[in-house]
Amino acid sequence: VSKIEVYTPKFDGHTELYKRIKSKKITRIKSTPGQNFDAINKAKKTKIGEFYLNHLKKINFFKLLTEWSWKTLYPIYVNNTIANRDKHEKRWRSIIKLNDYINLIKIIPIIIFESRSVETPDPLVHPEIFQYDLTSPHEIYDFPSIYISTINNAEISGGTNLIVKEDFVISHDLFEAESDYTSEELHGRNIIEPKKNQIRCLLNDKTPERISECAVFVDACAPNYAHWLSEVLPRIAIFCNEEKFKNIPIVVNDGLHKNIMQSLQIIAGREREIITLPIGRTLRIDKLHVTSVAGYVPFERRDKENHSHSHGKFSSSALQLMKLEILGQIKNLPNQNYPEKIYIRRNSGIRQLTNSKEIEEFLVNKNYVIIEPEKLDFIQQVRLFSNAKRIIATSGAAVANIIFSSEETKITVLIGQYAETSYWYWQNM
Repeated sequence: VSKIEVYTPKFDGHTELYKRIKSKKITRIKSTPGQNFDAINKAKKTKIGEFYLNHLKKINFFKLLTEWSWKTLYPIYVNNTIANRDKHEKRWRSIIKLNDYINLIKIIPIIIFESRSVETPDPLVHPEIFQYDLTSPHEIYDFPSIYISTINNAEISGGTNLIVKEDFVISHDLFEAESDYTSEELHGRNIIEPKKNQIRCLLNDKTPERISECAVFVDACAPNYAHWLSEVLPRIAIFCNEEKFKNIPIVVNDGLHKNIMQSLQIIAGREREIITLPIGRTLRIDKLHVTSVAGYVPFERRDKENHSHSHGKFSSSALQLMKLEILGQIKNLPNQNYPEKIYIRRNSGIRQLTNSKEIEEFLVNKNYVIIEPEKLDFIQQVRLFSNAKRIIATSGAAVANIIFSSEETKITVLIGQYAETSYWYWQNM
């Protein structure tokens, strides 16, 4: 093979579908001008930060030392300086899970799906000598029931799925503060004292907007395509599927990728108002509708030596509802001969294959078609994965499209062989 061609789908009418389903009303909450709510980016722009990026980051010792220093020393700095500037708003609050909170104040939720057991069989591993690395931590796990509850007079902020209610900060039911290190902590938007199960919220909006009623779907990891497909969009599908809530606006992160917004508009429909909330802005809601967790993989471990750390739990009921809704919307699009055997090329500098050219040449000779998913829109990706009978992919966010694949599809994921890799992420999904 002298030249490896990348497959590009022909026009198949899906742009007309986007026009039909595009929301009539998207309300964008204005961001706070001139403010940077990312402590890491602030640190990178300092002279010390620039020196580290240019000279020290590639040296593993300094990289590990910097990561430890940031996670250990930055919270100490915040506790002794930043938080004391506004002691009331940035005070310590107790973290409480959504189910515990609604039981505490005796809210009766709407149960959508009962708790359900999920089987996690061992995948086949090649080479076979590494099969022991993928011994399942569980043959089966129980996913909790999924429900919708309503909380009065609560606050939400852009870029986090935590809900502030007086002296409580409400998390979803699978979050464990003692073991789960969050994206919000990494970027300096809150600090957590895991042993005390307490949190300081550092995003203090002096001029919050007020809304009478909405549903919340903001999330720190929503901009990541895999987290969006497996954790956020299924919850939106559940909420929007309930007739009782058909006229309720939904709130999502501001600045989401166009493919993510396309998937949202397919699920939310043309008539529903979509409110986008930027990081640093807060909404005070008189009547807030909250859909419980439908899928979750922690952002990072607090203790990286803890290999029993979750590689993700997902509700098969929620994923199936989302999948059927999306496939139902595109089923009447013109037929196109999508390839049955696809290889997902990863162009990111992270997790690159050292012998990618040889692999691609081998697979092209086996009638596989090379796909670059970042060049495709959402519906094109859904149609490719739903039509494929054989999928080979390097581990990366685009692999989450296996959600749309048939149960008969054979899926092979190429992944690094080391203990900290989330082997079970794709298998559990």
